[in-house]
Amino acid sequence: MVYVPAEASDDSTAKVIYTSKDRKSRKTFNALDWLARLVTHIPGRYEQTVRYYGYYSNKSRGMRKKAGRDDSIPAVMPKEMASKESRQPTTGTDFLSVLRGFR
Repeated sequence: MVYVPAEASDDSTAKVIYTSKDRKSRKTFNALDWLARLVTHIPGRYEQTVRYYGYYSNKSRGMRKKAGRDDSIPAVMPKEMASKESRQPTTGTDFLSVLRGFR
């Protein structure tokens, strides 16, 4: 991308010359038109733009599947703590028991 100021252009309007990544195509925009197109890529407030990135991206999952390592899922808790029994509340520590203790 190259910015051409109004003083340097032949028709005295500011321009932006955009070249694609593969360098096969090139477009020339009026500077304000280019800015208007660029602003359309800014996400709205509270808008989620990236859903899967890093470990959960399609590329990463495909590479793991191809290598035969897709069966392992990352976990925050160790396996011995992830059992159903460890998630059950012990007697007297559930939410209602705690609230009853404030009476």
